[in-house]
Amino acid sequence: MSLEVFKNRLESLGCIIIEAEGTLNVDVDVDENKISITLTDEWKQAIDNFYKARQYRFDVDQRVLMANRSAEFQLTRLDPGYFFRNEHKFEDKKGNIIHISPATKEFLLSYYESDRYETTFNRIKERIHRRCKFRQNRARSDSRVRFRVDDIMMVFHTARYIAKRKPRNEDIGAVAVDRIRACLFSLAQSKGECWEISHDIKSRGLVLTQPLDDDSEVMSIPSACYEASVVSYYKVAKSSQFPSQVFLSYYHILEYHFLRVADETLFSAVRSKLNDPTFQVNYDSVSKLVATIKKNDSTVDEKKMLRDVLDKYVPEEDFIEFVSNLEQDRGEKLYSGSKQKIFGEQLSIKLEKGHALSNTSALLKHIRNALVHSSDRYSRDDCFLPFTESEEIVVKYLPLVQYMAEKVIFATAK
Repeated sequence: MSLEVFKNRLESLGCIIIEAEGTLNVDVDVDENKISITLTDEWKQAIDNFYKARQYRFDVDQRVLMANRSAEFQLTRLDPGYFFRNEHKFEDKKGNIIHISPATKEFLLSYYESDRYETTFNRIKERIHRRCKFRQNRARSDSRVRFRVDDIMMVFHTARYIAKRKPRNEDIGAVAVDRIRACLFSLAQSKGECWEISHDIKSRGLVLTQPLDDDSEVMSIPSACYEASVVSYYKVAKSSQFPSQVFLSYYHILEYHFLRVADETLFSAVRSKLNDPTFQVNYDSVSKLVATIKKNDSTVDEKKMLRDVLDKYVPEEDFIEFVSNLEQDRGEKLYSGSKQKIFGEQLSIKLEKGHALSNTSALLKHIRNALVHSSDRYSRDDCFLPFTESEEIVVKYLPLVQYMAEKVIFATAK
């Protein structure tokens, strides 16, 4: 009976199922993509137990599977290190256990029965299509491609809390989540392996790698030589999936030129005074020289230093055109509309010559401050916190700081 329910799920997704001994012959699409799913004894037992049980409660939005004495949370890997079926076990003095490992069969079957799996099944079908096409290319006589039950499931890692005894007057999920978070910190601290409970990541702002162009294209060797230091920052920005790190790495490229541009501005002003034939070493001339130095010394004002870098290396007309095209593509005034609250301040960009770069420098500097200061003068509601909705604010302005960084790299190349 339990296997019938499992089969019914595939049939509800448009598959035709014919049960054979130990396998399910599955026609995913009419006249193509024919597979056979092998049912091991372990999977048969898991399917039977799962569909007969009444204790499982799956929250598809939170990606949490609750049972009488356990709670299993889906995890997201944060660090880019290679891993395959990582497994860790934690245990306390009371006998409570936390497993960090590939998801249990109960979790996978809960997801399989959820509405979200319908969307996932489209990706599974692509996997089936690739393997069937590969088999056809090799001209094998067997018309059906062998699959395991695991092959029609998603690959998840989870943290599962198993209580020694069922908690009294306490929700198993509330008890589990605090213990799991503590274990995830311990794992990061002791082994450098970083995971986060998936539903703790409130932001959709993770930066995804752009798809690669056709590898067959022959690319041109650049005629310019780019400054190695700023290119390093650029590569960090391009390779990170965290919006705050991407933003700050692009900003570092701008910041790298702060003192250089400030010194050039000061030098030009002082040279103009000293090269004036009327300049004499007397009190009035020296006083005017000192005033000129104070007026042109921007090293105490980082906002002005940023503005000077943008003025020197970024053509304002080109920037206005870039932002206008972005807004036109999106069909809304993302940046130049009414003032928007950004980490506690109302800011906007006026797309007019004499205003665009000035407004943008103030905005970028403000976001930079919010990223590097975890408290400072910002209230709790306006503070940047990783994995929250505040990341989406940072993502929104990444195209602007990236544009500025690239213009600086191009302008300073030799």
